[in-house]
Order: sequence, then structure tokens, then C-alpha cells
Amino acid sequence: MRPRPLTQPTAPCCSTEIVFNRGSLVVGDEIIQGSLVVRDGLIAAIDTGVSHLSGVVDLEGDLLLPGLVDLHTDNLERHLQPRRGVAWPTFDAFLAHDRQMAVSGVTTVFDSLCVGDQFTGRSGRDDTLACAIAAIEAAQADALSSCVHLLHLRCEVSSIDAVSVLARHIGHPLVRLVSLMDHTPGQRQWRQLDKWRQVNGEHFEAEVDLDAVVLHRQGLQQQHADAARRAAVTLTRAHHLPLASHDDTTVDHVAEAVWNGVSICEFPTTAIAARAAHRRSMAVVMGAPNVILGGSHSGNVSARALVREGLVDALASDYVPTSLLQACFLLHHQLGLTLTSAVALASRTPARMAGLNDRGELAVGKRADLLWVRDYPQSPVIRGGWCGGSRII
Repeated sequence: MRPRPLTQPTAPCCSTEIVFNRGSLVVGDEIIQGSLVVRDGLIAAIDTGVSHLSGVVDLEGDLLLPGLVDLHTDNLERHLQPRRGVAWPTFDAFLAHDRQMAVSGVTTVFDSLCVGDQFTGRSGRDDTLACAIAAIEAAQADALSSCVHLLHLRCEVSSIDAVSVLARHIGHPLVRLVSLMDHTPGQRQWRQLDKWRQVNGEHFEAEVDLDAVVLHRQGLQQQHADAARRAAVTLTRAHHLPLASHDDTTVDHVAEAVWNGVSICEFPTTAIAARAAHRRSMAVVMGAPNVILGGSHSGNVSARALVREGLVDALASDYVPTSLLQACFLLHHQLGLTLTSAVALASRTPARMAGLNDRGELAVGKRADLLWVRDYPQSPVIRGGWCGGSRII
């Protein structure tokens, strides 16, 4: 897949030298005691022992990790609509979201915005999407954003006009990932209709007949999903973007994804689907909140169980930004993963999956996206963060 050029420079305008000293550096598959030098926004040197250079940040023996790469967060949408029926000013919503991602340790954010609505069957979010893109561009133009923001367009294939909306926005340079979703009640994530009613009933007025909603959505899926999926695949291929499937549940779902050229299996709902994806060399992404909670809020497979089987390649914050870093340390302390392997699930691997080979690890020549972390018994605590060499926490 040919990578699309970033709208941000690969090395930001940071001409000062910073030396990080007396740290436990998570470098590749090992942790070394030493120092790291940042110059012009890039990692210039990594050495064992104590550095005697000036401009030192004393890490006090704490961990220095690569900044996290989050392929899927719904956090911006939650700021844009903090309550049902409330539309928050887009620019303010974006800045609040940006700061929250930064203090959660995420330095590269894939803002996951819906194309198509799973409840109405119509997009209804085209204006929201256009305004969000404008807000990101404005913030980045004035160097107001703390993190690097890219777009992950989530195409709800059962919506009437999802493909037309996707076609309008997929060519934007911020767009770096597309996923195919189908939230029709009765299949995939919502194959248990009782669970769909329990979780989604709050989105409707009390007098709404949920059975009628289910039948309406199922009818739309039968009319539109197959053609929309084919069209979305064609668009994504034409723009040389990586493609993800969403909520694969069966072996047939995985086979369909492979046929469509999908390389990322995002949030499989069953172990059967995760195993099938693994056999077909698809990268499996699971939600970090699932790891923290010990299971899925919608009744699907446990991410911890898949990690134990070696089936998880990457984590995403999904709907809780802080969960990404917390999940890495939970997997290390409770499931026995090495810390380097756990951290790679949220940094190096997702960066490579998205074609961002200039970040996601502590290595000479890579972007200086860095996290200073102290591992407390209760939870990891971020003491500092840098994006491209500029301090953001």
C-alpha cells in the first residue's frame, strides 16, 4: 500500500537539544538503563549509562516509552455531542479532545469519525465531518494541537448515503484509514438483540417502538450493505489506503474481508473470528477498555482471552483515552507480557499498520514522541510527554 503523505512535517520545528537522563528506556524488545538525546525533533542518540550533556531532563529512574499511536478513538465525537441532541462548538470540542488525548499518552491520534448513522440509516454526520476536518486543519495551522491528528473514516455500510459521503471526504490528506462497519441489530456486534436493546435503547425516545427500529435497520441492511461495501472497497483501493473490517464474528466475515483486501481485523467479537483473521495474516486490533474491564461491554469476546492466545496485534482506546496506556501495564503485570511487548501493542505495531514508519519506537532517527511514565502499583502515571520533541504534558 503506497503511503499517503502526511499534512504535518515528519520532524516538527524544534531546534533545541534535549537530553533525557537516568531512565529505563523501552527500546525495541529490551529495557536499557541510560540516556536519550533529542535534536531537531528527532531521536539523535541512545546510550547506556549517565549522560554529562547539558539541558538534561532527569527521569529519576522512571520509564521512557514511545508515544502511543491510537488507530481508533471515538473521543472527538463524544466531545462534539456530549449529550443526546447537544452539538458542541466544533473547534472547542476538538481542542478539548486533543488535550485529553495528550494527557492520556497518545501522540498520534486517528480520530475515528462515522460516515453513516447506525440508528437512522442516513449519514446525518456529513456536516459534522466537514466541520471536524476544518477544525483540525485550523488548529494544526496555528500549532494549537498537542498531538498529530489523522482521520479514520468508519463507513456504516447499511446507511443509505454512506458511500456518497465517503467519496466526498476520502481524498482529504488527513484521511489515513478506512473501516467497514455494519451495526445492524441481529448480527456482528449486535447479534444478541436483547443486548442491542439494553445498550442502545437510550438513543431513542421512550415512546419509540424498538422492534420497529430493528426491522427498519434490518431492511436497510438488506437493501444497501452489499453494494455499499463493494463501493467503499473500490474507493479505498483507489486512494491507496489501508482498510479495516469491524466486528467480524464468523469465519465467513473474515473470508469476506480478506477477499476485499482488508488488512486489519478491528474488534472481532468472537475467538473464532480472531483465530481466522490470525490464520489469514490479518492484524487484529482489540479495544483497551475491554482489557481493563476484563470483557466487552456489549457481551463479546474478552480481549484478555485473545491476548493469552497470542491473537492480538494492537490495542486502540476506543471510547476511553486513558485505557490505552493502562491496558499495556495491566497486560504486563497481570497477564505476564513483557513490558516491551505490551507497549508495542500501542505504539510500534499500530504505527506500522498505518504505514507511519517514522514513529512508534525509541530508535535513532525516529520522531521524538516520548512518554515519561512512573509505574505505580495502582496505575501508570505520566509525568511528562513530548510530541516531535515539543513538550505537551
